Amino acid sequence: MPALRVPIVSFIRGVGGLFVACGQALPVRGLAIRGYSASPTSRQQTGGWVKDFVAEPRWDLNPEQHQIVEQAEVLVMDSHTGGALFLDPDTNLPSEKRHILDNVKWVQGTYAGVEMYLLLLKDEQQLPKFKLTRGGGVMPKIMAQYVFGYVTLIERMLLEAKEFQNKREFARMELLLWGSLGWDSQTNLGDIGQGVGTMLRTAGYNVVGFKRHANPQEVANLSFCGDRITTALDDVLANSDYIVSVLPSTNATRYLLTEKNLQQCRERSPVFINIGRGNVISEKTLLDALDARILLRAVLDVFEQEPLPRVSALWSHPSVHLTPHVSLKTLDLCCSLTLTTTSVVNR
Repeated sequence: MPALRVPIVSFIRGVGGLFVACGQALPVRGLAIRGYSASPTSRQQTGGWVKDFVAEPRWDLNPEQHQIVEQAEVLVMDSHTGGALFLDPDTNLPSEKRHILDNVKWVQGTYAGVEMYLLLLKDEQQLPKFKLTRGGGVMPKIMAQYVFGYVTLIERMLLEAKEFQNKREFARMELLLWGSLGWDSQTNLGDIGQGVGTMLRTAGYNVVGFKRHANPQEVANLSFCGDRITTALDDVLANSDYIVSVLPSTNATRYLLTEKNLQQCRERSPVFINIGRGNVISEKTLLDALDARILLRAVLDVFEQEPLPRVSALWSHPSVHLTPHVSLKTLDLCCSLTLTTTSVVNR
């Protein structure tokens, strides 16, 4: 039986090699993940987000690559690319390649979100003929490590310790006179939120989990990752020292945090950590809350507009710590996705 060849279409340079390396360490039957296939230039890949080109779309594939993609039943693909290629091929694929993806039966996404597909689906349009699965599995642990790292960095005043080091000050009392590990941390309790809550609880933090709808049985089932579960957003905002958002981008979550409901944060001035989607709050609302000390700090891995414009005030704000949408570590993700892909194919 010939090996199944799985093209990888991703903006992350070297991701194909990571899939191959991870795949070689797994007991795989009949699967060969081959190489790195750059995505079409109809849309400029900029850190995972896209900008339209006016020129005719291009996808530079040699004859062998073209045949592999055309015959592929399984693809590993970024959702930012996949949504445009599958649901709007006339705009985003060269005319001679409009049908190159017709044979695909399953698309494995590389990230948790699939909103780039959903945004391109019209109400009257039928669902795509292929199965789409989001990246998952290892994500809760990896993204929880990111949150835990920043909570510890702030809670233990490690940034301030470096400043004292630079000034050659042995500031023991200044660094001891601070809070304790008993402060509340708030998180949204999807699978990633459960991972965050579990890790923070294990480290000794009190975790209050937020879930928009939860019956008593669901609350009981979530006790492993939260000391208390609430369905009231105002409760979360008023009683948090850290607000950790892992919310996806949906009609219910876009701009969920507003100037009005953030007033609930005034008394405690929590730290806001966002590893979900940037449009849970507008940049202006966030900056105003920081300037008014309604929020003490912001740790941001996602933004309302990505890539973050160079003119954004977030870059230089003294209370902002930002990273460019990298809370998910690529190597661990690739190994997890390789394991998922191979296990499904083997079944």
